[in-house]
Amino acid sequence: MERRKTFAGFLALILLQGLLCLEGYAFSVGPQARPTKEDPPRRVEIRDTEMRFLTSKHVDQTYEIDISLPKDYNREKTRYPVLYVLDAEYNFGCVAYIVRRLIKNGDIPKVLVVGVAYNTTEDDFYVKRERDCTPPSAMYGRRSGGVENFIRFFEEELIPTIDHHYRTIPGDRTVVGHSIGGFFGAYVLYKHPGLFVKYLIVSPSLWYSNDVIFQYEKEFAQAHKTLKAAVFLSTGKDESAQMIRTTEKMIRTVEDRKYAGLKFASLMPEGEHHRSIFPYAFTKGVRWLFRGSPGRAGK
Repeated sequence: MERRKTFAGFLALILLQGLLCLEGYAFSVGPQARPTKEDPPRRVEIRDTEMRFLTSKHVDQTYEIDISLPKDYNREKTRYPVLYVLDAEYNFGCVAYIVRRLIKNGDIPKVLVVGVAYNTTEDDFYVKRERDCTPPSAMYGRRSGGVENFIRFFEEELIPTIDHHYRTIPGDRTVVGHSIGGFFGAYVLYKHPGLFVKYLIVSPSLWYSNDVIFQYEKEFAQAHKTLKAAVFLSTGKDESAQMIRTTEKMIRTVEDRKYAGLKFASLMPEGEHHRSIFPYAFTKGVRWLFRGSPGRAGK
């Protein structure tokens, strides 16, 4: 009877771990001292992760940088692709968990996950996120306009720091963005296309500032016939009309351009809305982006 209770408790723990992924958390399981009634509550941590802080001279901002390592990182000498994930406040734990499971199944190769967070209040997070991910806009005034500084933070500070401290493949970088972070991904694609080679753009705010992203795409197309990138774009069918309209417009635009060197896929699933789409689209997108990679079936 005692063995059955133990097994039932173990199953409950595993189920809860999976559910917590949706909230951006996962248990760090391993040998630990048995808690007593006198022990204070302990923080839930994610296994094989590190946190750093990096102050940017370009943005005048100290960022929290969350890093998730492959579980065998310290026993290997391998170099890894890097996924740079925006909005780490609410999706780093989810991404780290999904990546770990896909690596175990051999769906994707081992990768580093680097989350960019602000370590601030929720209200301040939304203000700084909009500042960093948007170009100057008369419609949004002082709330907008920091995107080029944010890109310089990536180019000159964050990416060199990660490449210095971790075993990365410098030429294999992916950016993952959702909502206004997805707009950032599209902006980088057309304004600084060499910064990343893979783009996972989820539910992007392509409507921002009167659909200005389409003007940037048009300017790029007038000067370039080649776009060397792999792009996965996804918006849920249960999102707002403007999200669906602009995503469908971008899909048509990109497909009509027929850029040489571009790998492009899109997905607009039924039943997914702005707050449910990310785990689904990230799982589909990261598998598609690394489809050409061999992957490794680990344990």
